[in-house]
Amino acid sequence: MQISPHFNKIVESLMVEGKFGVCNGITRVNDVKSGSSTLRKSPSGDRFKIYIPYAGQTITWEVILDNSCPEEPPDFIFEDSDFCPNVADIKSLVNWDIGDPHCLTKVIRELLEHYKTFHERLLEAHSRLQFEYSSLLDQTELSRDLIEVYSERTEKKIGPINFLIKLPVDFSDIPPYLTKDNPGENSAVLLILFPSPDSSRVTPQLYLSPRVEHAFGGSGNLRIPAFPSGGCLLDYVPDVYKLLQNKVEKTVQIYERRKELIAAFLSHFGRSVLEFDADGFFDISFLFEWNDFFFILYIELAPSFPQEAPVLTFQSIYHESKEKPYSEVHDKYPYSPRWSGPEMATRIKTYILDNIQAFQKQSVISGSL
Repeated sequence: MQISPHFNKIVESLMVEGKFGVCNGITRVNDVKSGSSTLRKSPSGDRFKIYIPYAGQTITWEVILDNSCPEEPPDFIFEDSDFCPNVADIKSLVNWDIGDPHCLTKVIRELLEHYKTFHERLLEAHSRLQFEYSSLLDQTELSRDLIEVYSERTEKKIGPINFLIKLPVDFSDIPPYLTKDNPGENSAVLLILFPSPDSSRVTPQLYLSPRVEHAFGGSGNLRIPAFPSGGCLLDYVPDVYKLLQNKVEKTVQIYERRKELIAAFLSHFGRSVLEFDADGFFDISFLFEWNDFFFILYIELAPSFPQEAPVLTFQSIYHESKEKPYSEVHDKYPYSPRWSGPEMATRIKTYILDNIQAFQKQSVISGSL
């Protein structure tokens, strides 16, 4: 069923702008129904469920509007029956204006703030959890808007308890990430799971946004430490923050080293360049001529550069070997990671000139025209 025209704009606004909380996740709308028993040909959906990412969970609320009185504010059914905010405290609900396309988004945002307060108060019954939360707020750089808490509760037990923490790492200098999809904002979010209020088995998980993960060379290139037995968030969270900050600084430094070297190669051989990686600066290729002998040179930088030397691949444009262009890979040549980009380029240029003749002869001997 489709949303009634009365509510199209406010639902569309929610779906576009409804990115709330620490993870800034997308709000989904589903299970659209009509409260009217009359059969209509036109879209008449006036009640639906919304799914909101919160503290490592997805919470589900049902929104109930009224096609016959579209100007009336919505009712809500919350999956957590203990959460029952005072309507008079929800200013955007009191001042509901169906003519404002953002009115539903404002209500959801305000309700989420009350929902967050509700779960914060649940921690007060457990001294350890209350200490973990208050110490983060009082003794670190984390502000309340960077932390969400969620306590799952049944008749028999309390838990798991989630702490979702957005780490305030500066990602502004990390390398660009070109993709057809929008990678979203740069972020690192730490999810800490306590199976129960007094459990010693605490599980941390780190989630990186696509651009940050790409800059680090994949999710496997950053491992956070296990949560220590008897440890506390006040010690653990700053350690993970420092680990990330150091990783960012190292990633930026290596990126600048790659960029410097590629720029130096372009300075030496700019007229001969075929193509180069202008995004991550991992490779460059040239078409060279030496004494009427033409060949292609590929230069590739590994993620471990500058500790690992650039790989040089000489490729003949005349000769084949096993139905492929004859080529030679050179990665064992005089090299130091301490050299600057211009010095590396100059020394590699010398190495290339010293080895062209030998490559030409070997391509004739080993290859076929």
